[in-house]
Amino acid sequence: MTQRATSVSAMLVALAMLLGRMTGLLRVLGLAAVLGVTHANDLAILVISVPDILNAMLVGGALGVVLIPEMHRRSEEVSEQSSSQLIVQTFFAIAVLSSVLALLLATGGAWFTQLLASGFTPPQIKEAGKLVSIVLIAFPISAVTAVTSAVLQGNHKPVIPAYGTLFFNVFLIVVIFLWLVPGQIEILAWAVVAASAFRLLTQLICCYFVTDLKGAFQSFFRLSSLNRQLMVKYLQALTAIGLVVAFPVVSRSFASMYEGGISLFEYAQKLVELPRGLIGAVISMVIFPRLSRVFAAGDLTRGASMVSQIAGLILLITIPAGVAVYVSAEPVVSLLFQRGQFSALDVANTAKLLQISILSMPALFLSILTMNVFYARHETIIPFKISCISLACLFLLSLGLRDLMGISGIMLAFVITSWLHFLGLAISLYVKLDVSVIQGIDLKHYSALVFLTFSGISISSMIVNKVSDHVQLFICSVGLGGLCFGAVLLILKNHLPRFNGKLSL
Repeated sequence: MTQRATSVSAMLVALAMLLGRMTGLLRVLGLAAVLGVTHANDLAILVISVPDILNAMLVGGALGVVLIPEMHRRSEEVSEQSSSQLIVQTFFAIAVLSSVLALLLATGGAWFTQLLASGFTPPQIKEAGKLVSIVLIAFPISAVTAVTSAVLQGNHKPVIPAYGTLFFNVFLIVVIFLWLVPGQIEILAWAVVAASAFRLLTQLICCYFVTDLKGAFQSFFRLSSLNRQLMVKYLQALTAIGLVVAFPVVSRSFASMYEGGISLFEYAQKLVELPRGLIGAVISMVIFPRLSRVFAAGDLTRGASMVSQIAGLILLITIPAGVAVYVSAEPVVSLLFQRGQFSALDVANTAKLLQISILSMPALFLSILTMNVFYARHETIIPFKISCISLACLFLLSLGLRDLMGISGIMLAFVITSWLHFLGLAISLYVKLDVSVIQGIDLKHYSALVFLTFSGISISSMIVNKVSDHVQLFICSVGLGGLCFGAVLLILKNHLPRFNGKLSL
């Protein structure tokens, strides 16, 4: 693959990711306009998210992390036929296992639904269970789509998988705006199934043209390609990634005890997830391979410097952005959501949750970076243990803060857990692997960054209490964000090694 072809492919993938995230936001805006902050919208969000939650926790990125390198190894060391057998056997094994799991979950629908929305009443659980049973059909489809995505990426054809989210969201957006009404959420459940099938079909067609399946069905029923070592690697990667995915799922389940709680939590989180998803994709698709190559070569000094520079850039983006969004939360939510069934009271409630949620943004971004450093050093057990501890903390904090602060307490529990998760990863990275997240910055510099952040939030709170005009709030947010940007940049330029120079990625 030529350098020019690689660059074009990278640009197309980046565009696909951006469009996928933007259409995801548009999908949420459509639900807000059609259903507002209601139980019907809670059901709609639950229906859309079930296949993605199961796929992310049980299949997801872990499959690609294991399958792609193994495909390449077998193709080089054994034969193309062995690689093809691996693809076909993995596809059908995932199809069978995910179908069985979907059937079991559908059979115990009430229990599974209550796990996802623990605050629903028994009649609401029964209503939601019927919808979940329909949308579970999409889980095996999404699961095998992870296999086709890995195959295409392994054959240097990432564009179609990258646009899969865009196809899925556009399909749902059309259904939401044309046919969805509060009393007929079932149509959305079937739309999720249809959109998942369409996404798989596009990838299967692509796989047919880029993959040589000659001899792929030999020894098919013996599943000889799926050895124990491969399964162990997959399970290790799966557990580390799946537990992190569970954080917002758990928080949303706690939020379900409030009328429209899932909707409010989803709206606030979506505005944080949009940049997180983009930055996370850049780290995983662009920076992670380079980190892996550098650490594999034994150049720990350069690897640590790269990590430090990336972390500095994350702080330079997230601290000013967090302060600016805190000031302009209500105008932003009003501009994006206040139409149709979404009222002024819904704007105020969502803005309040957004102001809390935005405090987690630096920790979420830095956690993605830190976990990728562990994976680049071939370490999966430490992230898994820290994720387990963090998940337990989230349960306990949600139970305690929910009684004190209501749904705001649930969001605050998510924020605190996000920071505990990152700090646990950062400390373990330094102690176990001798890699500092930010080299050259000592305790007083960290203290300065923390003080700067909380000072910015405090000033933002005073501005919000005194200024009500949305235009003035936007102006204040830009000014305050700019000041924070300058302050963070000053700290990093004076104390972070090589931050003055060109970023050496």
